[in-house]
Amino acid sequence: MKTLKIAAFALMGVASASVFAQQNTVRLGLINLGIHAESPDFTSNGPAFLTPQPAGLTVGNATTVLFGYTRKLNDHFDIDVVAGLPPQHDVFGRGTLAPYGITAKVKQRAPTVFLNYNFGSASNKFRPFVGLGLNYTQFFDATSTPVGDIATGGPTKISLSESFGVAAQVGLTYKIDEKWSVTSSLATADVKSNMVATTGSIERKTRINFRPVVFTMGVGYSF
Repeated sequence: MKTLKIAAFALMGVASASVFAQQNTVRLGLINLGIHAESPDFTSNGPAFLTPQPAGLTVGNATTVLFGYTRKLNDHFDIDVVAGLPPQHDVFGRGTLAPYGITAKVKQRAPTVFLNYNFGSASNKFRPFVGLGLNYTQFFDATSTPVGDIATGGPTKISLSESFGVAAQVGLTYKIDEKWSVTSSLATADVKSNMVATTGSIERKTRINFRPVVFTMGVGYSF
């Protein structure tokens, strides 16, 4: 009887270790950021002839490396952290600035945390999920291009404010085996930033609504 009890406790320990071992998943893959930016025309503290209207900007798409981490809470809920190598976006002139092409470049980092709900059983090969969370976006290394400096009348300093906003995603996970999986998702977030372009004493301002649509594909390892 004692031997049976020891064996039973050993099996429970193995089972517990197995469950614990699958609580964490790390992912590596690619992120494609489709930017559908909207912004009003620039306002300026200078004379109108220095910022002929309409004059605005649009923001280009980018692709970068995905880093993801998922912490399983139970069979249906998990915490999902999505981040990546900071991508660089080209900024294009709009309206009277359109002929100048790429007027600036900017990098951003945008870690996002989701609470996901996974449909179906934990034993299923395919599991769709939905998630709701919070995005933080920080813009840095914003620089005016030489063409941008010509368009604005001289060397121009650019700054963009950070952004906090709600994020949402839908996705699908395919479990290859107990350790390996492939996950793809489509997400969006409320990302808005105040932009200031300063040329000498002239400030041109606008507020950008980035309206990103983010596609991710990654290979996961659970432990």
